[in-house]
Amino acid sequence: MAQSSVRAVSLDLTDMVQPSDAMDRLEQRMRDVGVTMVALSAGRLDWTGFRWSGHEERWSAGVRESGRDLLMEGAQRLGRWAHVSAVVDVFAPRYLQKRPSLRALDAAGRPIPYHASTHALVNGPFGDELILMIAHIARHYPVDSITLTELFYYQEGYGADDLALYREYSGRRDWPRTADGSIDVDHATIAAWRSVMVAQFVARAARVAHSYSKQLFVDVRVGWDSPASEGRRSGHDYRLLLQHADRLVLWNYIGLSGAAPEYTASIAQYVRRYGVDRIIISYGLWAKRGAVLSAEALQQAMIAGQEGNLPHAWITPLSLMQEEHWQTLATVWRGSAGCAPAITPPRRAPDR
Repeated sequence: MAQSSVRAVSLDLTDMVQPSDAMDRLEQRMRDVGVTMVALSAGRLDWTGFRWSGHEERWSAGVRESGRDLLMEGAQRLGRWAHVSAVVDVFAPRYLQKRPSLRALDAAGRPIPYHASTHALVNGPFGDELILMIAHIARHYPVDSITLTELFYYQEGYGADDLALYREYSGRRDWPRTADGSIDVDHATIAAWRSVMVAQFVARAARVAHSYSKQLFVDVRVGWDSPASEGRRSGHDYRLLLQHADRLVLWNYIGLSGAAPEYTASIAQYVRRYGVDRIIISYGLWAKRGAVLSAEALQQAMIAGQEGNLPHAWITPLSLMQEEHWQTLATVWRGSAGCAPAITPPRRAPDR
């Protein structure tokens, strides 16, 4: 039997640091349109939205300046009526600036400032510290799930340490190359290897989250050329990830991709093979050239998702929400607006 529909909205740290009266109004607005899940930014390794004991140098400016634990406040307030997910961003530019040897390199050998290498994530200190952060949140905060975001590798991760891992996996002596000698970043063996590496890290994160009875969600890319291509070029093999994660959150960012809103139905129909309650479609409000996705396009995409028999929706980011977008949510989610119960994602036994 299908679980109650996920109707999620994302809050970042600027939303969470608002004074109490502003949060009261926002909370009431979310409840009025039928939100059942709220995603709260927990930050990154190099700036946290919570008071991480022993790591005060990593507290975000909003936490330091206000003296507040933004994640704890938000989880306690919103968890009374909604599922709360703490969003952990794996980007860490300031952390990596101090540890340049852990940075990912692109296919031309240039450092990526915000991304750790695949090796540093899977077998190195970066991944170890990220797991410690996830464990701290899972143990000490009243959240229902933890969501990993920005966990992708495509143009990122072609250093010598990454090559050693690729060699071990593939049996090849070198990266596959194009006719001009450059690394063939679209080669199927790289996508397959990267997907296994990302899944290995997700398995570690899931074991930690599950040990504290928390769910683990993972943001993933979609295949704009074909839903069946999934996000494998970025290390997002849905089947592998769902062996460990409880849900995947698909980046359906039509405003950036240029896809028609109706394409959402094709995505929804394809991913139903993984189970309707294992997939949430994230409707991003970003658009090209700094514009905002129109409320009309958002409504068309959400309806297309429902027509594809995938009702679970995640709207991001709150900072781009305009009055018309709130009205769209009320329209699409009408029938349960203002009285929707908090959703409970499907429970899975901890990994052994």
